[in-house]
Amino acid sequence: MDKTAHKWYRLDNAAKLFPAIKNRKWMSIFRLSVLMNETIDAKALQKALDTVIERMPVFALKMKAGFFWYYLEHNTKRPLVQRDVSNPCVRFNFKRNRGYLFRVRYFGRRIALEVFHALTDGSGGIVFLKTLAAEYLRQKGYDIPAEKGVLNCGEAPHPEEMEDGYGRFAKLTAVKSRKESKAYSIRGTREPAHILHIVTGLVPLQALKAQASKYGVSITEYMTGVLIYVLDEIQRKEGRRREPIKVSIPVNMRRYYSTATLRNFSIVVNPGIEPKYGEYSFEEILQHVHYFMRLETSEKNANARLARNVKSEKNPFVRVMPLILKNFIINMVFRYSGESRFTTTITNLGVVEVPEAMREQIERFDFLLGPSRFNKVNCAVITFGENVCINFTRTIEEPVVEKDFFTFFVKNGIPVKIESNQENY
Repeated sequence: MDKTAHKWYRLDNAAKLFPAIKNRKWMSIFRLSVLMNETIDAKALQKALDTVIERMPVFALKMKAGFFWYYLEHNTKRPLVQRDVSNPCVRFNFKRNRGYLFRVRYFGRRIALEVFHALTDGSGGIVFLKTLAAEYLRQKGYDIPAEKGVLNCGEAPHPEEMEDGYGRFAKLTAVKSRKESKAYSIRGTREPAHILHIVTGLVPLQALKAQASKYGVSITEYMTGVLIYVLDEIQRKEGRRREPIKVSIPVNMRRYYSTATLRNFSIVVNPGIEPKYGEYSFEEILQHVHYFMRLETSEKNANARLARNVKSEKNPFVRVMPLILKNFIINMVFRYSGESRFTTTITNLGVVEVPEAMREQIERFDFLLGPSRFNKVNCAVITFGENVCINFTRTIEEPVVEKDFFTFFVKNGIPVKIESNQENY
């Protein structure tokens, strides 16, 4: 690690948002975890982390504030594994975390990775977690090959893993407008900042796939349609003036461009409905979502969204603006045109594949979104083997959204096994 001790990197385009909008109680964090078949050995996990951080210097970073921008600098301290806690995704204390923008936790049979979003996205995070779990199993005597997204810890780091995909692939000739209408906000009783309610639905992949196929949509489109449908019902029961319901969906740009980057490389799209146009059946909602996604996530439209953010960053006036002023402006823009433009988020990391020898030692993967700054409910989805794990996280007392969501599944022939960190759910 000493060879790169003084190396520094610019934040990628998406990452520039997250340090600017964090505050004393909140920051954007997500969590990936793997449930093994045996109790975790903390010493073996620490040895595995020591090895993986050498192979993946994209994670061996600390964040610094410059005069114009935040930037990343190589971190020479040893990252230490930590015992897990009952309330995940609590704001990082960088000093206590030895400067790192991630933490590795363990409890029972679980290894968890929590990441500040300025470092990477879910795709980069799952590569790190799979590589860490594979190296842990090697420490325990298992022969795990480097394949199916597990990096070879015997190789030197690849420079393209540190690539800024936004800067490389954005075509600045066409830029998508930021203009969007304000969306419906879920109501409820706010919990203290350290409380995060989690409700998990474990669903058979084939049952979910069959329902999506029945309507000619993808699994992500089906789940988005269900979410919009139940939110429309919830809003109608409130008896207030109805507002647009929109669901924010991250789109992995690696699907379009050949890059090995382990940094952020995604955009978001917000499909939804406008209730003042009239009542929507479930089938109508699915069609809206389906055609919106097909259009807005085409390569050209997706790149226009990519270019929108990159072009703003390259504005000469913005570039010479002091960081303190940039932070103020980014916060104002985020408050009035960020989360207020969508009701909730659903992110689907897709199917996790691992080497066969590793698969036998794993029960499941989980994916959680930490609290949003303003929105109260989020949903993250991940699939391993024949099970889809759907995790709702919320910062309000009332579990209305997830209850209605999973009730819809059951009524439509999709069995759901429910787990929660609440005793009385």
